[in-house]
Amino acid sequence: MFNYNLQLALKSLKDRPALTFLTILTIAIGLGLYTTIKTMSYQGGQVPLAHKSKNIFLVQMDNREITAEEVTHQSRLVDTTYKDTLNLLAMELPGVEQTLNWYTYGILNVEDENINPVRATASVTSSNFFTMFEPPFLYGNGWDKATENNAEGVIVISKLMNDKLFGGRNSVGENVRIGTNVLQIIGVLDVWHLSRKFYDRGFSSGRPDNFFIPYTYAIANELPRIAGFDCWQADADIARSFRNENTQRLLNSECAWVTFWAEIPDEQIENYQQQLNNYIEGQKALGRFPREILTYVTNLDDQFSYINGRNDFMNVFSIISTLFFAVCLLNAVGIMLAKFMRRTKEVSLRRALGAKKKTIIAQHIIEVVIIGFLGGLLGIFVAYLGLQGMMNIQIYSSDYTRRLEDLQPLFALDFTMIAKAFITGISCTLIASIYPIWRLCNTPPASQLKSQ
Repeated sequence: MFNYNLQLALKSLKDRPALTFLTILTIAIGLGLYTTIKTMSYQGGQVPLAHKSKNIFLVQMDNREITAEEVTHQSRLVDTTYKDTLNLLAMELPGVEQTLNWYTYGILNVEDENINPVRATASVTSSNFFTMFEPPFLYGNGWDKATENNAEGVIVISKLMNDKLFGGRNSVGENVRIGTNVLQIIGVLDVWHLSRKFYDRGFSSGRPDNFFIPYTYAIANELPRIAGFDCWQADADIARSFRNENTQRLLNSECAWVTFWAEIPDEQIENYQQQLNNYIEGQKALGRFPREILTYVTNLDDQFSYINGRNDFMNVFSIISTLFFAVCLLNAVGIMLAKFMRRTKEVSLRRALGAKKKTIIAQHIIEVVIIGFLGGLLGIFVAYLGLQGMMNIQIYSSDYTRRLEDLQPLFALDFTMIAKAFITGISCTLIASIYPIWRLCNTPPASQLKSQ
């Protein structure tokens, strides 16, 4: 019986092929736009380091002066002062790793005069960065604690910079120069895809860092600093100078500018929070932390839930794409109704000759499933074109500062999204076909046969 209904369904598809194609195209366009937006939202919402994201925490303490405004959410609280950063790094708990981040910049040169200098922005961090955040290495590795403690001039570069400066060969052991500072390459990162660059609290997409330098070396050599300096009133007037000058005053000040991270095992989370509170109590005795104790220890999952929830661009486009898909389905209902109702005489004759209603319904359901499958297939192609278009718009809007290879994972149709597109296409087409099939099968045969 299935084969018989399948043959009838295929024959019906060939009947008035223009209407069949129009139905498939309507579903495909709506599904394509819907899948485009949902894929962008899905890929952009992927939490980095998913296997341990619940144990990677941004650490914040409210060290602000007493006149500062109240803070009601973690995203509004300042970063960490340098002296608090050093004190927290010295706080040892079993299984806990901690790291930090800020940025520096300069002109990067190599010995080969045929290679043009590159204006570089480098992430300043600690040795634990590479074990906590697990960037993939192509050559070499990160620096160790001893190198960091000795403030040695070492650098880790990205694959992109390695390709530009050294033609892609293993450059470990080579020297580069930032201004007058000579640093030795000890590691080359492979392509590192992050849905968002979270560790600087910027959450930007498709902007990986190209250089990493030990924070001890950056401080010892007074490399310029790129950071937001949230200072007390006493230092507010000279905060801008902290980018290049007044290093010692900055290090001893109450200016918050260092992003601080901790990887904390489940069994140590409560203990870590208590240690933070104890630390603040101790600092209060020294005249610091004048406000009530306020700390945030926020894991990556919670941060991404908040960031994605505030992505107004994606939220608005998600609503628009859903409504557009619904309109396309309503149009498909009208087209299928017109297509099916042309068969009322044929169906009435078959029913008069003894065909059961469930047989006719089965035939049309098979036909609808085929339409949904073809609509899903074409919709995936439309979604692919849409994603490529959106990716090129992102590159153009960034004035080509973002690279194609960095953005591709954010606009990629993976198996999950392809499967969802097929399921959505078929299931929505079935839902849209309920009324046309019901109308067709409930038309009284006598009313049609009398007109013959």
